[in-house]
Formats: sequence, C-alpha cells, structure tokens
Amino acid sequence: MKIIDNFLTPSYADAIEERLQSMQQPWFFSGSSSGDQFGQHSSLQYGFSFLLCSKRDYGWIETPLTMLLRPFIFQVQDTVGAKEVLRCRVDMTVATGTKVLHPPHVDIEGQKNITTIYYVSDSDGETVVYNERERCKEYTVMETVTPKKNRLIIFDGEQYHTGHSPMKHKNRILINSNFI
Repeated sequence: MKIIDNFLTPSYADAIEERLQSMQQPWFFSGSSSGDQFGQHSSLQYGFSFLLCSKRDYGWIETPLTMLLRPFIFQVQDTVGAKEVLRCRVDMTVATGTKVLHPPHVDIEGQKNITTIYYVSDSDGETVVYNERERCKEYTVMETVTPKKNRLIIFDGEQYHTGHSPMKHKNRILINSNFI
C-alpha cells in the first residue's frame, strides 16, 4: 500500500473540489444492496456516485466531468504503471450523525487490478484497508487512512476495504479507480 500526499498541483486539486462540491455536479443514489460482514443491513449505508469509465460495460462516458478528470485518471494510471483503466467513478457519502462503517468489499471481483482512492476534500470518513483477500467473518486492519484533500492511496485490488460515512464534515468525496 502506498499513500501520496499533494498528488496534483494545487490549482487542479482546487478545480476538482470546486466542481464536485458544486450544484453543477449530478449525483446518482446508490443504496447498499449488500449487508455487512454479519449479514446485517443498515439504512445508513448509502451514498451517491457518478461513473466516468467502465471498460466492461460502457467505455468512457463523455461528460463535462469526464473531460475535467481525464488528465487526472491518466496521471494516476502512469503513477501506478498500469496499461489501462478498468473503472473510474466519483463517490460521495454524506454525514450521518453517527459513525457508520460500510461493508468490506473489493471493487472488481475475479480480476487482478490496482485500486486507487483520491480524496477530493478533507473529511473524517476514514478508509479501512484490510489484510484479507477473501470474504470472511472477521477482517484484520492493515491500514486506516484519513481523507485529506489531494491524497492518493494505492493498493492491491484484491484486498478487501471499506469506508466510514463522515460525522463532522457534510460529506466525503473521493475518486475511486481500478487499473490493470
């Protein structure tokens, strides 16, 4: 696992944050369809997303946001030494008033990949990366990462991971990408 702070130039990081925090950004509701590790489901395990690229299904989805973020995606691709992007999406969880841990998961099952998470702004909804590479009843924490604006984390896509919804900040926005 690798953490890179100040990944982008400050003005580009600001432009991305401004766009994703604006009323111009459309978000699509994504409720949690899977229960947590013990088969329980919380109505607070929801978020919003916006898909930019999915090689399996759609390819690049041409939107103004995609045009803004395509140079970012290529920079991440070059940083991780990948041949191509499998998927890239923007995710947002909102403040819940209580600490909510979402279910552990892998982004793309059955395909080796590199997962990256870029934090668009500062928040308190930590990301948890686990040691496990298979679904299990108990996970052991490899690392917990605090969302910090312009921070990129890189890890093996077969590692289970998850995030918390924020409590102190209004939202937690990140760009989640997978590469081969």
